[in-house]
Amino acid sequence: MTDAPMVGSRRRATGASLRLAILLFVADPQWLVPATIAPIIFGLVSFELFRGEGPYFLTYAILGAGMMSMWGQTLYGSGWATGQDRNLGTLEPTIQAPTPYLYVVLGRIIWNVVSGLIGGVIVYVVVVIAAGGPPALPNPLLFVVMFVFVMVTLASVGIVFAAAFVYSRFSGFIQNIGEFAFYIGTGCMFPVILLPFWTNPIALFFPPTWALDALRYISIPGYVGFGWGWQWDVVGAVVVTAVYAAIAGTLFHRVERHVLEVGNLADY
Repeated sequence: MTDAPMVGSRRRATGASLRLAILLFVADPQWLVPATIAPIIFGLVSFELFRGEGPYFLTYAILGAGMMSMWGQTLYGSGWATGQDRNLGTLEPTIQAPTPYLYVVLGRIIWNVVSGLIGGVIVYVVVVIAAGGPPALPNPLLFVVMFVFVMVTLASVGIVFAAAFVYSRFSGFIQNIGEFAFYIGTGCMFPVILLPFWTNPIALFFPPTWALDALRYISIPGYVGFGWGWQWDVVGAVVVTAVYAAIAGTLFHRVERHVLEVGNLADY
């Protein structure tokens, strides 16, 4: 019986945080530029430059631009998930509330995932209209499922960033220098195997690398990624995502303990 009020409190906190994130986005939709407009431009440019290069290049163009949209929203949105509380002076009071702060951030991360998916769909529609038809997909249903799974892996990275940014006053700087590094390093723009070999083990530390490799395997016949197939890519993505979730939970728990003991985050 004692667990029921706690679960209800966490659910309400996540729902309220999600609702507030939506209202803030509607009031100031500045993320439309990096999350939707810029990826559409990149997608259209890549399509026009390599038009007629093969039946599956359209899939490459859509995946690259769509991943840019979703990753940009995840990176910036997650960095702001805790940064807004710091800027508004509500970080310490929110962390001191009975509901764990992780569930407040979770609501914001959920909206980042949803808005990223919306941005990806918009990119898809625009590129398909420009191409005059949809790309050839061997298994459309599996493609959609894997596409959503990619967003889950992106969210796992985002929630770790949200936790880590509490410890840094340079989150904006990290976001700006990290955006294109992650586009390239995780395979958003093109397969990681095209990079120098020494970069591949580093890329595998990030869940989206595994998920994006699996997505290309199931959507592009003849694609050769890391060599172990899309099934093992999914297994690797699940394992690394679970590790990221554990790291995020540990970081948020440490932050909460610090605030409860000291009463502020002035040290950070």
